[in-house]
Amino acid sequence: MDGYIWMYMSCKAELRQRTVFGTSEPMECDSLPESFIGRKLPDSFTVACIDEDGNRCGYDIVPEHDLLDCAALIAGYVNLPEVLREATAVAGHRLYGKVMKRDFPSNPLKEKLTVTKSNGGGSELMFGYDRRKGSGPTLPDPLLRLIGDTEGRIASFLWLVSELGLNYYANMTVFILNGLVLILIVSLTSSYVINDLYPDESETIEDVNSELLELNEMNYMDPNMNMDNNLGMRQVEDIVVQNGGPKIRATFEAQNNSCWIEALRKVPHRLLLEKKKNQERALRKFYQALQHGKKSTVDAVTWLKAKQSEACSACVLEKLCEDPVIWNRLALPSTLTSKKKVKQCKLKVLTLARKFNYTEEERIRCDKNSRFRTIDGTCNNLDNPRFGTVLTPFRRLEPPAYAEGISTLRRALSGDELPNARNVSRFVHGSNGARTNPDSPRLTHLTMSWGQFMDHDFTLAQTQGINCESSNSNAECINIEVPSDDSIFRDRGVSFFQLERDAPHKPNTMCKLTPREHSNTLTAYIDASNVYGSTEEEEKNLRASNGLLRIQELRHGCPMKSLLPAQLPDQFCVSKDPNRPCFTAGDERVNENPALISVHTIIAREHNRIATYFGEMTSWDGEQIYQETRKIIGAVLQVITYNEFLPLILSPKTIRRNNLKLLKGTQFFNGYDPRINAQMSASFSVAAFRFGHSLVQEEFMRFTQDGFQHHCNKAEFMPIPVLDFGNPTYVYDKCNGGVDSIFRGLLKSPAAKMDGRFSSSVQENLFRGEGDLSDLIAINIQRGRSRGVASYTTYRNRPECLIRTKVRTFDDLRRAGFDPDDISKLRSQYQSVHDIDLFTGGVLEPVDSDGGVLGPTFQCIIAEQFNRLRVGDRFWHENAPNSALHTDKTAFTSCQLQEIRKVKLAKIICNNAEDIPAVTRKALEQSKIFVSCDKLPDMNLNVFRPGFKCPNQRVMADSPARDADWYGIPSTGTSDETF
Repeated sequence: MDGYIWMYMSCKAELRQRTVFGTSEPMECDSLPESFIGRKLPDSFTVACIDEDGNRCGYDIVPEHDLLDCAALIAGYVNLPEVLREATAVAGHRLYGKVMKRDFPSNPLKEKLTVTKSNGGGSELMFGYDRRKGSGPTLPDPLLRLIGDTEGRIASFLWLVSELGLNYYANMTVFILNGLVLILIVSLTSSYVINDLYPDESETIEDVNSELLELNEMNYMDPNMNMDNNLGMRQVEDIVVQNGGPKIRATFEAQNNSCWIEALRKVPHRLLLEKKKNQERALRKFYQALQHGKKSTVDAVTWLKAKQSEACSACVLEKLCEDPVIWNRLALPSTLTSKKKVKQCKLKVLTLARKFNYTEEERIRCDKNSRFRTIDGTCNNLDNPRFGTVLTPFRRLEPPAYAEGISTLRRALSGDELPNARNVSRFVHGSNGARTNPDSPRLTHLTMSWGQFMDHDFTLAQTQGINCESSNSNAECINIEVPSDDSIFRDRGVSFFQLERDAPHKPNTMCKLTPREHSNTLTAYIDASNVYGSTEEEEKNLRASNGLLRIQELRHGCPMKSLLPAQLPDQFCVSKDPNRPCFTAGDERVNENPALISVHTIIAREHNRIATYFGEMTSWDGEQIYQETRKIIGAVLQVITYNEFLPLILSPKTIRRNNLKLLKGTQFFNGYDPRINAQMSASFSVAAFRFGHSLVQEEFMRFTQDGFQHHCNKAEFMPIPVLDFGNPTYVYDKCNGGVDSIFRGLLKSPAAKMDGRFSSSVQENLFRGEGDLSDLIAINIQRGRSRGVASYTTYRNRPECLIRTKVRTFDDLRRAGFDPDDISKLRSQYQSVHDIDLFTGGVLEPVDSDGGVLGPTFQCIIAEQFNRLRVGDRFWHENAPNSALHTDKTAFTSCQLQEIRKVKLAKIICNNAEDIPAVTRKALEQSKIFVSCDKLPDMNLNVFRPGFKCPNQRVMADSPARDADWYGIPSTGTSDETF
C-alpha cells in the first residue's frame, strides 16, 4: 500500500510547512521553479507536486542544482515499508550526503556534521552524535524516543544546519532551522513510532499503514506547535520548582503522548468533512447566520487543532490529578475525599500553570512612525503587537470556571448541573408576555441602539458554524431544552433552542495545560471597525474611490439620501425583495434590527461628508483622504461613548475612579500605558455589556417631521415590532419610514427600564429563522456557562470592585439590597448563592446608590474594560505627542482636539439625516425640548487641512517637527516651531 510523505524545502526565513499527508493548501504545480529538474530516483521513491485537486504533475524529479536555492513543495510517494531503506540509501548518498559535504561558511556546526551507516543500509546524518559510541551531544528526548532503536534498524537521515527547532510526527520528523527544513524519515519496521510498539514483525503492511494513518492526523500541526510540547514542559518544570519535586513533570511526560493519541481518536480527521457539511447546512438554514456569518466562523483546520489540543489537555490534567503522589506534592488536605482532591488538584495545577503561561507568537514587524491604525489592530501596541488584535483570546478577570477544569460547561458547586437556562429566564426574570415593560425614566431608546452599535465595534466571538438539530449529538451543541410545562414555546412546537458553543481558541502550543479560551474576531479598540471592517478584505469591499465609503443609491420609491451598500449575493439575507436587499457594513450583524441599520447608516454618511470636504479642500489623494477621515470617525465614536453614553450607565464615582472622564479644551491625555492589553474580557462581552437587552422595547416607534403627520397614508407608517428581527426593508423609503423616521422615534421614545426584566420580543419571540424561535435571555445564560464565566458572587466579591457588602449566602443578597421577591426566585432555581449566573445576578442587582443605571458589579466590569480601551490605545484621540511612547505621529494637534471635543451625537444626526431640522441636545437622554440643528456646535474641519496654523500653539518638546510636514507646513527642524 502506498502513502504520502510531504516535504517542504525552502531557504526563505518565512518558511511554513503547509501540507502534511495531503491536508490543506498544497502549492500549485505552476509555482515550481523552471530550474526544478534533476536526476530520477528509483521508482519506489519518486517526487511529485500535487495540485489543489489532487492531480499529480511534474513527478519523478529531484533538484540537481543547489538545494539551498530550492523553494518548492514536493511529495515523496513511497511504497511502505519495503523500499524505504533502498530509497533513503540512494537519496542519502546522492542528495543529503552531497549537501552535507558542501561548504557552509556561515554554519558554526559544520565540523560537527558526521555520517554513520544504519543496519538498514541507509545514510544517517546526525548532529555530532554516534549512538554506537555514545559520544557527542544528546539529541532531544522526544527525538531519541522516536529513533531510539538500539539495533540501528532505522533507515533515516538528518540534515542539520542551524539551531534545533523540533516538530515530530508519526513517521516523519521535521526540523525548521533558519528557514531550512530538515526531514527525518523513519523506517516503518522500527519498533519505535511514538512509543507505540508493534507486537511482532508478522504484522502486515496494511495493518501498519492503517494504524499509522490514524496517528498521522497529528500532522495538522503548525511548525511552531511542537509535538514535544516544549512550552508545556516549561510550565511543568516551573510547577515542579514551586512544589518541591519531579513527580509532576514525570507524570506529565508519561501521559503526554498517550493523551495525544487519545485526543486524536476523540477528534479524528474525518470530523472535518462532517463539520463542513454541517456548516454549509447551518449557514443555509438558520438565522444565526445573520448574527454570525462567514467571517466569524472558524476555519476547519484551526478548529480541529484547537479541539485536539483541548482533548489532550483535559486528558493530561485528569491523569495528573488521579495520582495520589501528586496530591501529596501539592499538599492537599488528607481530610478531603478523593473526588474533592481531584478537583482541588486541577485548580492548583491550572493556577500554577497560568503563572508560567509562556507564549511564542509569530513576530510582527511594525512601522513605529505610522500615523494610522492597521485595520486588524496589529502594532497598536509596539511592545506587544498582538494586544487587542483580531483572533486573539478574550481576557479573563477571573479564572475560567469549567466543570472539569479545561472546557466542560460550568456546574453547580455540588457538581450537579446548573438549573435549566430557560427556567431561570421565565421563573427568575419573569415572563413578560402579559404586560408592558416599564419605561426608563431617563434613557432614550437610542441609548440601547448606540450601546449595541459600539458593542459591535469591539466584540464578536468566533463561532463553529455547527448545525445543532435535535438529532445532533455533537458535544459542541449546547441546546437548551424547553421544559414540558413551558406552554409559551411548546404550544408553538418549540422543544429546544438550538445553540452552539463559541469556537475554541487555537493555542500556540498543543496539549498545553490551559483551559479553553475563545477568539475575538474584531479589534478590541474603539476604532470604528464596525464601519470599516477588521480585515483587509472587508475594508476593500467597503471602500469606494476618492477616500469615500461605498453607498447604495435608492432606485425605487421616494427619493432619499444614500444608504449602506447592498449585501453580497452569496450572503444570507432575510429580505426577499431584490429592490430592498440586506445591507453590508464593517460588522456582519448590521441587519439585526432597523435601529442598528440606521445608526450604521448615519455614521457611514458622516464619513462621506467629511471625506467629500477633504476631497474639495485639500490636494490629498484618495488613500490619505480615507485614512484621515477614518481617524476622525474613530475619535468621534470615542467622544460620544465617553461623554454621552458612559455617564448615563455608570455613576460619577465609577467614572472618576476608573479615569473615564475625557479632558476638555486643548488638553492632552498623558495616560497611555503600553503595558495594558485592551482586549475585551470574557465577563464583559458575555454578561456585563449585555445589560442592554433589558433596555429593548417591544417596538421601534417612528415619527414624521412634526411627530404627528406625514404625506403618506398613516396606515403605512406603523411602529416596527422588535420581533421582526433582521428585516431591513423598513429603512428604504419615506413611505415606509426611512432612516429619518426611525431616528425621530429613537430620540423621542424611552428605553425600557434597566430592571432585569425583558420585552417579550427578545425573551419569547426571538426569531432566528424558519421554525427557530428562541429566548435571548436563556441564550445569554447558557453562553456564559459555555465560556467558563464564573458565578455572580465571584465577580461581586472581587477586591478590585471595592463593593462593601460581600455576598456569601442568599441572606446577604437582602443586605445588598436585592428585592425579596427576586431572592425567593433565585432560591427556587439555584442550590447555592455561588451558583448564580453572572448575567442573571448582574441585571437583577440593585442600581448603585452613587448613580448610573447598573448595579456595582456590572459597573465594575464595564468600567474596567473602558479604562483599558482608553489607557491601552496608542491611537487614542486625546493622547499627547510623545516620541518615547511613539504617539508623536499618531496624535492630533490641540486645535484638532478642541474641535473633536465639540462632537455630539445629536449634531451627527442633524448633519446626515435628510429631514430632521430639530433634535434634543443630548440624544441619549429624554427631553421634551428640541432645538434647531443650526444651534448645535459642529467641528470646524479647517483645522485638519494642510497648512492650518493653530493660534498660540507650540509644538511640544518631545514632538518632532516633522509632525508639521504631514499637514503641509514647512519644518524648521526645531522643537519650538509654532503652528
